[in-house]
Amino acid sequence: MEKKNTQELIIPDEEMMLLANSSLIYANSYFSTLENSLNKKTHFNNDLLYNIAIMALEKYFVSLLARYDWNATHHMPLALYKEALQFEDELTESMKATSILVGKFEGICSLEDFGYRTPDTEELRSMVTGIKEIKLLVEKRVAEINEIV
Repeated sequence: MEKKNTQELIIPDEEMMLLANSSLIYANSYFSTLENSLNKKTHFNNDLLYNIAIMALEKYFVSLLARYDWNATHHMPLALYKEALQFEDELTESMKATSILVGKFEGICSLEDFGYRTPDTEELRSMVTGIKEIKLLVEKRVAEINEIV
């Protein structure tokens, strides 16, 4: 599929527009909680903040894909990024790097136990910086289609 001007060609149906908008609302809520928790003293530990970061990133990609009338078929950050590449021509290498960063702390199902490491505060701050870039793109794309529909 050629990506050039894809965002102008695909008009999602009503159900997908609802998904795009509701996922964006959830993503923004998760992102706001994450960002605020890193900027002030909170009872949230880094494990919980990491899970909030994962949820925010996943919901941003679900929203972006729904904007293109597509149901996300993955939940891992890099897989979502790659899926969105089919439609979105403004995804950047730094957004890919953010997807890799967020995904590298997730454990995978394995009898050998892949292992799991909690990100430190600086790694969480890097996630916030990268997710913010994705957030701005998704907000722009959903707003553009909301004007048309």
